Amino acid sequence: MSEQEVPSEDEQIEEIASSNSESEETHEDNSVETLKSLQESLKKSRWNVFMFLGLAFLMFAFALFPMPMDADFEYGTAEKDLGFVWGPSLGGEDFMDVPYEVSVKVNQLPSTTGNITLQVFVLKIDDCTNPEVASEAESKAQSGGNHDYQYQYISSPVEGKTYTFDFDLDMGQYCLNAKAVGQGGTIVDPSRTDLVVTGKLWPNQVIAGVPGLVFLGLSTFAFVGAQKIGKKVKAILEDEKVTEEQLVLEEARRQKIVAGPGGPPKPVAGPGGPPPAVAGPTGAPPTQTTSGPANVADSPTESVRSGPPPTTSTVVEPQVAESPPQQDDGSTFEDAGNGYFYRKMADGTYEQQIYIKDASGQYVIYQA
Repeated sequence: MSEQEVPSEDEQIEEIASSNSESEETHEDNSVETLKSLQESLKKSRWNVFMFLGLAFLMFAFALFPMPMDADFEYGTAEKDLGFVWGPSLGGEDFMDVPYEVSVKVNQLPSTTGNITLQVFVLKIDDCTNPEVASEAESKAQSGGNHDYQYQYISSPVEGKTYTFDFDLDMGQYCLNAKAVGQGGTIVDPSRTDLVVTGKLWPNQVIAGVPGLVFLGLSTFAFVGAQKIGKKVKAILEDEKVTEEQLVLEEARRQKIVAGPGGPPKPVAGPGGPPPAVAGPTGAPPTQTTSGPANVADSPTESVRSGPPPTTSTVVEPQVAESPPQQDDGSTFEDAGNGYFYRKMADGTYEQQIYIKDASGQYVIYQA
């Protein structure tokens, strides 16, 4: 490949940056589409949670709401036509039976020597006004063994007390009979007997309770799904945040490489000119004579060593140009001539002070 065909460094950087930007744009588009679809799924999941939870609440409220009823007490007997009791229960006793609760409050009873029994019958018959059919059904209920004819009783009831009887009914037409009887099964004196009979029936407990449980389960599954989708969305948002920071750093680095250095280094201001002329010392230094010790005794100067004197050789060392001494802080002193020095700092600037050497060779600030 010839020199003309070789791309420059700037062109190579631009190609690499463009390829990176294209791949990043493609990845960003895919992540945006994925994030958008996940956010839509998260929104639907949350709506499903609230929808199924609301339906479950309605079903449970409908299932737990009882149907109240009162029985009229006349001629010593409280009778009530319950009508048609609906429900998914089949024949016989099972968990899908319709609950029926009967409360009997004993306000007054005759004071007789014989024992009194409080009897409650729930009979599956079509005509509650037919005494023969009702009597035959009561006999079957007292015999037991038939879920269609149910019977419960309290021996020796007490005045002022309320007694509760629970029954489980299959789907069908029912009648309620409650009475207080003495020995031989005869009704006690009606004029001296007062019973208040009320009842609560839950025909929708199974019909609405089972769908309520189903909706509650669906709401739970929707909540778990929404949590999983929420974690994915959070992870994507965190990845996008990191990617955006990387893109900004990469763009700043690329711009710095393309731009190159901003220019030559800034000049550092040196001394403004030569130091001002300062009058040096006048005249020659005084002549100093050095004398030896005064108490040196006169002694013969002849050497006792025999033989020729030792040969001494003088070695002349080459003189090396003295470099300015460097201080502890990295500054140096440059000779300005006439015995004056400038102090050059470590960063290249000059201190605006003039120095001279004192007798000990130390640099001190010149005082005019």
